[in-house]
Amino acid sequence: MNKHLTSLLIIATVALCGFNSTTFAQAGAGLVSRFLDQAKSASDGQLGAIASELTGKMQGLGAAIGANDAIKSELDSTLKSLTGGMDSDALTSAFKVASASKLTPEQLGLARQVGNLASAYAVQKNFAALPGAQGDVANIVSSLRGGNVTAAIPAIKNIAGNAHLTDAQKQLISTVADKYAPGWKKAKGAMDSLKKLPGFGN
Repeated sequence: MNKHLTSLLIIATVALCGFNSTTFAQAGAGLVSRFLDQAKSASDGQLGAIASELTGKMQGLGAAIGANDAIKSELDSTLKSLTGGMDSDALTSAFKVASASKLTPEQLGLARQVGNLASAYAVQKNFAALPGAQGDVANIVSSLRGGNVTAAIPAIKNIAGNAHLTDAQKQLISTVADKYAPGWKKAKGAMDSLKKLPGFGN
């Protein structure tokens, strides 16, 4: 009887530990709820849909990684920053998730989706009202939501080169462009130099 009871206790303990190790959804339930409430109450209806996709992938990754506190911390930081309006900081945290070591292919896929969806959310939120940028924003958001990063790059570069960006917008799109189009600043600098040459673009 004692052996049977001991076995039951061991099983219960293992089950409980396993449950606790995969509860980003519960541990971060307050963060998720606040973020979703804020997104769904926004005048832009797209934000609620993207936020739901993002938190779903975060919860899936939280369950897949188990007791990886470093990644869970970055996920929490991403949600806190998005909810607090610190979108550049949020993307920095989201991108760190995919660069974590020892991720399985499944976990890496989820981590990349988290980064893509966080970027799509930030772009939609910050650039949807930018004059003349609606087409580029729609392209970026749909491409990143679908995991087609390459298709988003020209539109990201277009927005990065927009002359009407605020300082906050410049910082945010630079964070996005540095992730998806490394070296874009050098290319832009070269193009700007060419434009200064007599007769170029005339």
